[in-house]
Amino acid sequence: MSKIQLLAICYGCIRFTSTWAEELEVQKQSAKVVSYADVLQWVLALIVVLAIFGIFMWLLRKSGNLSFVNKKQLAIVSGLSLGMREKLVLVKVGEKQLLLGVTPGRVDKLLELEGDSRLFQNQTDAADNGLFAKKLQQVLQGKIDV
Repeated sequence: MSKIQLLAICYGCIRFTSTWAEELEVQKQSAKVVSYADVLQWVLALIVVLAIFGIFMWLLRKSGNLSFVNKKQLAIVSGLSLGMREKLVLVKVGEKQLLLGVTPGRVDKLLELEGDSRLFQNQTDAADNGLFAKKLQQVLQGKIDV
């Protein structure tokens, strides 16, 4: 190899190295440090997204579309307070009705009603506790066959 070719190769290597070093320096300068304003922008964006999600879930719950149980299958038909902490509750489960005794530490199934023995069959408004109390007393006294 001649001296000129050797000088040309050395010059090319030096030129390549200097160009590569300049590119690295440009990349270092263009690499931006995350500033306080950037972090604040990210946090505010996250808060906005979570607020939108929370509002959406609240609206779903209020509209009743978030219910996992079919309301026609499970419902409290009526209730009767027996004291400060005791209640009788009539619950509709599918085609059955359950009479439950509810206390602070316990729930007991007292009676299961099916078919014609169900209470409030023809009533649309089951809020009349007086009728419930009368029918319950009749059932408990044995006047009505269950």
